[in-house]
Amino acid sequence: MFSFVCAENVELGNDVDIRPFVFISVSSLRLGRNTIVSFGTQVKGGKGFYTEDNCFIGAQTIIHCDEDVRFGFYAGVGPRCTIYTHGSFLPVTLGYPAVFAEVVLEDFVWTAMGVLFLPGSHVGQNCIINPGVVVSGRLPAGTRVQMSPEAVTRIEQTKLLKFARRSPAYYHQAMIRGFLTAEKVVWRESEDGAAFRWAEVWEFRSAPVTDTIELMNDGRCIASYDLKGFYVTESQDRLHRRFLAYIRRRFGLTLRTIYR
Repeated sequence: MFSFVCAENVELGNDVDIRPFVFISVSSLRLGRNTIVSFGTQVKGGKGFYTEDNCFIGAQTIIHCDEDVRFGFYAGVGPRCTIYTHGSFLPVTLGYPAVFAEVVLEDFVWTAMGVLFLPGSHVGQNCIINPGVVVSGRLPAGTRVQMSPEAVTRIEQTKLLKFARRSPAYYHQAMIRGFLTAEKVVWRESEDGAAFRWAEVWEFRSAPVTDTIELMNDGRCIASYDLKGFYVTESQDRLHRRFLAYIRRRFGLTLRTIYR
């Protein structure tokens, strides 16, 4: 009752139990036999969610699949757990980090309530994770983990950003190439990396000096992206909207619209 499941590829094993108020929207979904998805769970993202048989997802769990999430045989997470395969919000162009990596729970893993999995977490088989733990990196097989106080380290953010930041040209090319790859189009790129053209009429133009990108169609500017001032011109074009969503998710760039 009141549940929603949507994916390009769906495979549900025998006796899968999807309970009320569940929302699933991913590119590919496979739930093994006897898997239970409990009340109020949210699984969404552009990649896939895959479980083997006898898995359990506790009530009000949040799983974000910007990269794949995989559960092995008899793996489960308790209520209100959170699994993130991405970490990005602040603008990468200013040196802030963005991390994207899949999360894997191998066979016979049990996670109690309120556990957070960070991007790239990989839990080996036969592990138990007790409540409140933050899982990061690789957890060896046969491990039991429980929360313990940790020292708080202060980092001088200004120096870190200055060290991490790269040139506008680097970011422009990474954004455009990544987006066009995600859109599955074949493009031609100028030698200086300032123009990306596809389908004969579409083109991205990069201007690193002003830190702007333009989306063109048949010589007409569809939208102009000011990455220094965090502004974009108004457009209802679907490709433009997909590009905005892509750079916000992957590069932490939230741009304000200039209405005409």
